[in-house]
Order: sequence, then structure tokens, then C-alpha cells
Amino acid sequence: MARTLFLLILIGTSGFLTSSRAQQEAGDVELGVQGSISTAVGTDASFTFGSILGKIGPYLTDNFQLGFGPTITVISVETTTFDPITLTSQTSSETNATFGTTVFLSYSFLTQSNTVPYLGTTYYKRDLSDSDDSGQMGLTFGLKFFLTAKAAFDINGNYLFALDEATEGGSLYFGFGLNFIL
Repeated sequence: MARTLFLLILIGTSGFLTSSRAQQEAGDVELGVQGSISTAVGTDASFTFGSILGKIGPYLTDNFQLGFGPTITVISVETTTFDPITLTSQTSSETNATFGTTVFLSYSFLTQSNTVPYLGTTYYKRDLSDSDDSGQMGLTFGLKFFLTAKAAFDINGNYLFALDEATEGGSLYFGFGLNFIL
């Protein structure tokens, strides 16, 4: 029964979605909002990270888009310490919100369907008030699923590396949201 219901929903949805073709053209401006959340759990610390990102950007050609947007990031860190003398543990938590920005350049691979894959590069600075942080830069891969001719569901993955010399490694960032062509 569940399998039949799933297939009916899939068939019905695909018929609706394939009738919605991507309509981006040079000169169009896209407005979007996306969010992400992730949690890392360790033996002595728990880390939760969530962000909301707004973006706006014109299509310079049918394929190239240049844009920017504000970000709001909320970080919550919970740390547990153990005192071996008293054999007790103590948990503390701290939550901070920051205001940042992102700048991006992407190339869309236009197709004859409602799905538009894209590749790009992104600059991301989580906290504009932190002058010691140079931000992060990296690559983006995403898919836009056009629900109508001017509205799309956007999912993307980003690999970002820190621009600070003292910071090693990189981070993976996965986002999802809605985009509207104005």
C-alpha cells in the first residue's frame, strides 16, 4: 500500500514538475532564501550550527549569475567537563548569533526540463564584526528544481576553506531553500 501511494505521488508530482520549465535569462534578477542546520557531537562537546542566508543576484548571461546576500548564523556549543577529584561532571552551554555576508558567482547548465544544475564559487564571512576572520572561500554544486516558471527549490553543497593562514582544513556546508526570479 505504501509503495503504491509513493508511486502515485511520484508520477503525479513528476507530471506537474516537468511542465514547469526553467525560465532564467540574461537580465533576470533572482531573490532567494535558504537555511541549513548541522550538529556535531563529541565525547566532551556538542556543537549545533544553523544559518539563514538571503541572496540576490542578476543573471549576467543566461548561464552566469553574480550575487551577494546577508547571513544570520546561530551557534550553540555545549561542553561537559569532568572533575577527577570529586568525580562529578559539569555542563555549560553558550549560544551566539552573528551577522555576516556571502558573495557568489555561479554557472547554470540550462536543460530542457525543470531541473537546472549549477557550479560556482562562494565567499562566505560568518561574522562581519570579527576583523581577525578573513572568511572562507570554496566551490558550490547545486540543483534548482523549478516548481513554476519563476519559483525554484534549491539544494546545494559547498566545500569551503578558511582564508586565514592559521586555520587548517575546510568545511562542508549543505543548504536548501526557495528562489524566485523577479
